[in-house]
Amino acid sequence: MFRDRAALESHQERQIRKHLRWVALHSPATARRFQRAGLTLGRWRDLPPTGKAEMMANFDTLNTAGLRLSEALRVARQAEDSRDFTPTLAGTRGPVTVGLSTGTSGNQGVFVASRAERVQWAGVVLRHLLPDWPLGLLRGHRIAFFLRAEGGLYRTVQSRALDFRFFDLLRPVQELAAQLTEYAPTVLVGPPSVLRAVAQAGAKAAPQRVVSVAEVLEDAERDLLTRKFGPLVQVYQATEGLLALPCPHGHLHLNEAHVHFDWEPLGGGYVRPIVTDFRRTTQPIIRHRLDDVLLLGNPCSCGLASRRVERIAGRQDDALLLPGPSGSVTVWPDFLRGALGRVPLLQEYQLQQTGPESLRLALQPLQSGVAEQAVQELRRALTRTGVSVNTLKIDVQPWTAPAPGVKRRRVQRLFRGEPQ
Repeated sequence: MFRDRAALESHQERQIRKHLRWVALHSPATARRFQRAGLTLGRWRDLPPTGKAEMMANFDTLNTAGLRLSEALRVARQAEDSRDFTPTLAGTRGPVTVGLSTGTSGNQGVFVASRAERVQWAGVVLRHLLPDWPLGLLRGHRIAFFLRAEGGLYRTVQSRALDFRFFDLLRPVQELAAQLTEYAPTVLVGPPSVLRAVAQAGAKAAPQRVVSVAEVLEDAERDLLTRKFGPLVQVYQATEGLLALPCPHGHLHLNEAHVHFDWEPLGGGYVRPIVTDFRRTTQPIIRHRLDDVLLLGNPCSCGLASRRVERIAGRQDDALLLPGPSGSVTVWPDFLRGALGRVPLLQEYQLQQTGPESLRLALQPLQSGVAEQAVQELRRALTRTGVSVNTLKIDVQPWTAPAPGVKRRRVQRLFRGEPQ
């Protein structure tokens, strides 16, 4: 909860230097990265970034618990199939929890965490999410989590005062709605598309706080969930760490007390994060490039020194690459979501780039008026970004709901070549 930027940055530097000394001794893959780059640990800011594919390729020598990727994958996939998420792996310093990322970028990742890391992670989240911290630890809360997988993170801090209930996304929506109504949580956590579906299925709940996770939160869904359930905040986390949390004013702030952020500019104010998590030791995250695209905001009136996230725009590999008068034009997902969000009767949609000049637009409901206005708003938005819309082909289809447990991606680039 730093309020002075210089003090926060000094804290980061001290913690990272201490962290790297330990990690370099216990993670051969991390030590080799510095050696190959010809850098001392003190020049960690100059270390070339890595990504998820490299992290998985070097998993066996990256982790500090003596784990093997093949065994971690076996345990994680078995848990996904059986829906029993209690098994752990025996690490050199105690039991380790294993989980899988959703693989929305095409590379499914494994994440591992010790009990100490799970306790710290849960503690930070509760500090920011409990609406009456710290008295809520004594008064008690019922916290409902709608998740694809239950990785044991919050079971670590289960107590008489804090009751956590896992709602499995693979269960029928009507069943989840009935269970939620019966549970009557004081805090409700889940992906916005799932919470909306549960609300539309008749769930009745009045939590003190609703928390959006795992998916991009759009303004229309924020308004709907606030009306249906109550005050809403957002959390930004990934396989690579706990990245941003809400402040007392409800704005999203980077978790800079535990994670250092560098930025790759993408144009138009958008940036791509390169993160160094100086609390995670079992699976070190050092100068790791994310696929996410963020738009940073102005300083927040709450007074926190950590930077504010104006918007999580989506994934970089979901940005459309379309032809313009003088070459390819990058169109960010949130720009297109904003355009389609202006269609009054549109309930659901998915926009996919299927070719150099081809788009597939799935709509619900697929009515002539809705389809015409959606295509009109889409063409208008693309024109504003400099796309040559006259050559575009837009194929309009009925929308199909994704399979249970699959993370929603409303804007997606399937075509991986360059525009003609």
